[in-house]
Amino acid sequence: MKKNYLKSIAICALGMLLTNCEGEDGINGINGLDGENGIDGIAGINGENGVGFDELTQFGSITITFEGIRPDDVAFLDTAEFKYTAIEGDQLDENSSVEVSDSEISFDAVRFLSAPDDVYQETLVELDLDITNPGQDDEAIDFSLEVDDYAIISDDFKYVVIDDGEFSNTDAGVTNFVITNYSFNEDTHNLVFSFSFDVAGDSNETGNDLSISGEVDIIVLEEVP
Repeated sequence: MKKNYLKSIAICALGMLLTNCEGEDGINGINGLDGENGIDGIAGINGENGVGFDELTQFGSITITFEGIRPDDVAFLDTAEFKYTAIEGDQLDENSSVEVSDSEISFDAVRFLSAPDDVYQETLVELDLDITNPGQDDEAIDFSLEVDDYAIISDDFKYVVIDDGEFSNTDAGVTNFVITNYSFNEDTHNLVFSFSFDVAGDSNETGNDLSISGEVDIIVLEEVP
């Protein structure tokens, strides 16, 4: 019995000793330094250019601007570049040609909005320009522009279509016709000029007055007799 009593006293003393010996928490250590940023990786090499339509765009473009009011009385301003040329041999006389004589020079050009096909991509502009006695006091100009199946799409996701619209400087509904900056280089066959005119409302699909202007910068071809 005495031995058990002494054993209990020893265990209690040991427990008190361990409790009293427990130390206080130490001060937090200093944070380590941030590591250096890694070096940026090397950019990849650009891929090769895809196959394009160089053969269809080599003869220049016609840029057209339409400004007017839709049938629902909403104003619009729309510009498009028609830059694709159909290059079939039997079509070149209409698509990109010039004929020169002693008293007259005639240009015919057709440009498509997209790569042309005969089903889904027939949106085009066609222009004819005939200059009689060029550079003379009695110089005369005949000009016509045809617009086929062109959709003017506005920001409100509505559109109006200009289709089979053929406008000539001799039409009664066409006014304020002007050609400026005309030049034709007989060595490079580069034809450049600007034009503008107004179309009365009853002579176009919008039902309102329409202003059309354009920039022509094309190469025309001359067939060997």
